[in-house]
Amino acid sequence: MATFSSIFKELTKSKVRLVRRLAILQVIVGILLGFWALFNSAFEGENKAYFLVAFLMITPLFDIAYLALSSRKNEEVYSSQTWRLAPIKESSLLFANLLSAVVNGVYLVILQIGMILVSGIPVMGTNEFWKTTFKKFGSIGEGKLWQEMHIMDLLSSIVLIVLIGIFIYLAVSLVNFTGKIVSDFLPERISKLVYFLVVVLLGCIGLIFLINTYDFILTSLTGFLQNGMFLTTLSKDASEVRSDLTSNYLTLLIVLGVDIILILVNIILLNKYHEARI
Repeated sequence: MATFSSIFKELTKSKVRLVRRLAILQVIVGILLGFWALFNSAFEGENKAYFLVAFLMITPLFDIAYLALSSRKNEEVYSSQTWRLAPIKESSLLFANLLSAVVNGVYLVILQIGMILVSGIPVMGTNEFWKTTFKKFGSIGEGKLWQEMHIMDLLSSIVLIVLIGIFIYLAVSLVNFTGKIVSDFLPERISKLVYFLVVVLLGCIGLIFLINTYDFILTSLTGFLQNGMFLTTLSKDASEVRSDLTSNYLTLLIVLGVDIILILVNIILLNKYHEARI
């Protein structure tokens, strides 16, 4: 029986190549966009900030790209006979697959932070940058920002982001499993069409769900950040922000509960119904 750690290491290695390719591509795109902005004065502000602004702009796009591509890789693992025939429980395979995607996502974020810091070196060395920073975020200059920082709330915001990422991975797997299970009971000539229709239908339902819960989750995430680090900077009243903490933690628990339910459902589908094809 293969161990969880061995499967996790192999899956992590297979996905780390995706992270490195995206990181290299982001560096290339960031540099090209920075030079383009420099020569065309596309961004407001002094020239030294162009590369910093370029990397800040494209980072969310590459995060979304990683989420989409890693979701696809997750599904390839579930559909692979090589992985499905490995001597390991389906539940362990699912957890290893999820964890490897999350770990590599964190690795990408660390690389992106490094890119942003390096691209910001030219502008951070100017007095104008610090004057502007102190003017807009006076609490940093006064040292109050760090006095108001609450580590638990900052960590909670990170946990919430990770749980949302896991939810997206699990939701994609649920849609994929359901579509393949339904199509498997139909003649081959129409199975692909039915799979496509089921995926589109469930995808639309999931999109509607995300749209309806977007503001609710974003409010909780913002609340964690405000109370965790930006309370004084944003001139928020402490009692007002902290009064929302109960709902913020409730949101975190709800997302965690939904993730657990999806994990259980996906394990059942993967174990009893979903068969590898390749």
